[in-house]
Amino acid sequence: MTRGTMGLWIRGMRPRTLPASVAPVIVGACCAWMLDLRDVCDASRPLLERCVAPAVSDQNPMTTAGTPRFWLIAILCAVVAVGMQVAVNFANDYSDGIRGTDDGRGAAESATGSPQRLVASGLVPPRHVLAAAGIAAAVACVAGVGVAAVSGRWWLIVVGALCLPAGWCYTGGRHPYGYRGLGEVFVFVFFGLVATLGTQAALVGRIDAAGMIGAVGVGLESVTLLMVNNLRDLDADREHGKRTLAVRLGECGARRALAVCTLAGAVCAYATAALTRPAAVSSCYVMLVFATCVWGHVRYHDWRRALTFAGFQPLLFAAVTLVCAW
Repeated sequence: MTRGTMGLWIRGMRPRTLPASVAPVIVGACCAWMLDLRDVCDASRPLLERCVAPAVSDQNPMTTAGTPRFWLIAILCAVVAVGMQVAVNFANDYSDGIRGTDDGRGAAESATGSPQRLVASGLVPPRHVLAAAGIAAAVACVAGVGVAAVSGRWWLIVVGALCLPAGWCYTGGRHPYGYRGLGEVFVFVFFGLVATLGTQAALVGRIDAAGMIGAVGVGLESVTLLMVNNLRDLDADREHGKRTLAVRLGECGARRALAVCTLAGAVCAYATAALTRPAAVSSCYVMLVFATCVWGHVRYHDWRRALTFAGFQPLLFAAVTLVCAW
């Protein structure tokens, strides 16, 4: 493998999208941490005038937050999320490549203005890209079984099993729903609700209001990233019959929907802070600054910077949640 081909493989993993897979795990883990320590608080309140929950569970057996088991499950959840994201990215490269949707992405991004794809470049056989997707999915599956085994919540395997066909059918199969304007729904459900609430449930066995708000918020921020990507590819997707939400709404409508998503995500961050740690509310305004940058770069079709700022949005939401849990 040459250095150029290796770089193409790395770009094929689409590193800009990976924060959107890690962020919901961070949010879910933070919400689990806060829920677990709040239970300790509620249990000790009758005995203490003021509840001060310990940060490390070794000081109090009533909580699992901070134990090696807690961190192991959280890390395994992150491996599941990243593995699934990489698998979906490679599967998309394969499916869009053999369908001809990526025909204009065979050359370097500096020449075409769009990221170079593995299959479209002609440098990598399609079957190798499909195999890479399978390997990444297998890594996610092994980590998922590890989560179920360590947590003792074997029903999580069923959730993981549902993620596999959902990821493949995004652009693969005979009737890919990503070609029908439902890609944003997939991202919101699986990289928002499922990843966040699945992490919280794996860690503490249940979910709460903060977890729900966090799942919705980080899901919306992930949708923002996809919407910017689809706005960039609007003309090419329309030409190849890929009816993404951006194609269905048109550029003006898609930009309005993007603004709604980013604002709703910032509102969810504000609600999470207000519900858990009001002192952290001011940290939410950073998200509005980044959202403004996304809108500005989208308006002037500066897609590289727009995607960079949009890619940081899920991590910013996770950072706000982390501040609330601190």
